[in-house]
Amino acid sequence: MKVLIFQSKRLSYDSSWCFAEMLCRSMKRQGISVRPFLLSEDIAGQEEELRALTREHFDGIFDINSRLPNVMLDDRYYLDYFDAPFFHMIIDHPMHLHYSLQIPLRNYYVLCLDRYHQKYIETCYPHIREAIFFPFAGIPADTFTPGNFPRSPMKDRPVELLFPGTYTPLDYYREQMEDISSDQWDMTEHILSKLRQGSRDTIEQLYRQEILPDTDFFPLRMHKSRLIDRYIREWFREKILQALLEAGICVHVMGFRWEMYDTPYSSGLVIHPPCSYTEQLNALTKSKLILNVQPLFQDGPHDRVMNAMMNRSVAVTDGCDYISEQFRVGEDLIVYDKNKPEEAAMQILKLLKDTDRIEWIAENGYQKTQKLHTWDQRIQKFVRKNSHLFH
Repeated sequence: MKVLIFQSKRLSYDSSWCFAEMLCRSMKRQGISVRPFLLSEDIAGQEEELRALTREHFDGIFDINSRLPNVMLDDRYYLDYFDAPFFHMIIDHPMHLHYSLQIPLRNYYVLCLDRYHQKYIETCYPHIREAIFFPFAGIPADTFTPGNFPRSPMKDRPVELLFPGTYTPLDYYREQMEDISSDQWDMTEHILSKLRQGSRDTIEQLYRQEILPDTDFFPLRMHKSRLIDRYIREWFREKILQALLEAGICVHVMGFRWEMYDTPYSSGLVIHPPCSYTEQLNALTKSKLILNVQPLFQDGPHDRVMNAMMNRSVAVTDGCDYISEQFRVGEDLIVYDKNKPEEAAMQILKLLKDTDRIEWIAENGYQKTQKLHTWDQRIQKFVRKNSHLFH
């Protein structure tokens, strides 16, 4: 079997490179021949190389948050030149990738991180042959960094609580939405209110309730309202962060724009400069607890959760169906209620005083993830289950 793995889009912190590299390495270990290809910003300058690829045989083509579906060659979709399935791995809610998902390719498949995303694609994009659930797996820090990472006892780890992620002020999203329409801001408040009251509906279900009965062009409308999703994600992040800082917990953050975080408690924030995804993995090995705030994924874990456990840190996260199904809450990882941030802060404060328990949970999480949630296992299962699609 021979596959072509594109890198057409560079995501924050070079995470897309890491995920593509995990696909490449895992497939090679399955005995699959892999051809990587980096798509530049200047696609026209690569036209001859792209043409040459169409003359080769591949059994499957992969890309992450791809630009490829929109690429044309001689008035034809480039991917339609291949007699092979295109597997588009999306690492966000489908609403953010509408313009690539809507393209009617002949042989289009999508890999989703969340089973609700899978259902969304099946409903909104009927031309896509199949949406396949493909949750994140854990990546050990030494995968990309030469040398080994000795297993540091918890008491010797310098960082008590780390949150790797980007910060964007809420006012930025609100101003953007108000520029679009006052309706969008009103919808944001209504949807956020329902989530704060404990609604377990997905963002698309809540949005559909807001616009009924006018649901024509729903996927496009979702895409145009994607800042609602961004705002609500950030709102929950800010609330848990504020509660942690108010409780006197020192929070280390790593990512873009944290210098813009300005509250009465921001002095408790330790800001590390933005760094690559591989350096973030290294930071996990030096941290006791890793904070995660789910990006409104109801049935799929964020990579922070899986990477924390794979690097023997304790993942501290709000819940989702997949986490409850796959892991023992309180034993493999810690789950808090995002609607009770003060209780979550007390939960974390208590845990930080019990190094032995942190060590025990971290080891449990590592053993579970290393046994059942590696990239090799994800790829092996994917190839075995979907072997009929490769040709």
